[in-house]
Amino acid sequence: MARIALQTIPPGISTEMLVGLLNEARERESVLRAIIKRFEQHYGGGLEDIESRLGRGKGQEHPDWDDSIEWRNAIEALQRTRTMRSLLEWLLPSIAPSPAS
Repeated sequence: MARIALQTIPPGISTEMLVGLLNEARERESVLRAIIKRFEQHYGGGLEDIESRLGRGKGQEHPDWDDSIEWRNAIEALQRTRTMRSLLEWLLPSIAPSPAS
C-alpha cells in the first residue's frame, strides 16, 4: 500500500483528530444499528415491508409513515457512516508514523 505523506493532510488535522473521527463513526454506527433494530422489532420485518404496506394504503399515516421516513433516514445514514469509517480505517495506517520513525 502506498503511504500518504503527512504533509498531504490539511493543516490543523492530526492523526489524533482522525482517530477521534473514527471512534465517532463507530459510535454513530452503533446508534444507527440500534434505531434500525428497534424498527425491525416493532414492525416485525424490514423497511420494504412497511413501505409496501403503506403504498397499498394499509397502516396508519401516523406513526407508520413517520417511522418509515426515520427508518429510511437511519439506513441511509448508516451506509454513509460505514463509508466514512472505511475511509478513515484505510487512511489512518497510511499516515501513521512507522515504528522505525
